[in-house]
Amino acid sequence: MALTIMWSAKAEAKVDTINEVIPMGWNKTMETVQEEFLPQIEIDFSKLKTEPTVTFINKYGEVIAEFYGEKSDLESKFKDFFEKGEFVTSSGKHEFYLL
Repeated sequence: MALTIMWSAKAEAKVDTINEVIPMGWNKTMETVQEEFLPQIEIDFSKLKTEPTVTFINKYGEVIAEFYGEKSDLESKFKDFFEKGEFVTSSGKHEFYLL
């Protein structure tokens, strides 16, 4: 019986200390918190790389070359690559060749 009283007294003491530790300022809405603590960031997407039109890889899967632009223009400019390379697969407009 004495152990039960001691245990319940300790449990009540823990509840009291927890209630004292919780700060009252955390009851703010999310909008208030965002306005106070989160700075506004501007991101410049103009330097992002677009998806290449043609990618040449070697037998180890390492990228050798990436070409951007119209495929017909690339074939005329980089004729040697397309003659030596073997078409592997494509994903949308992006084509992969094994060199």
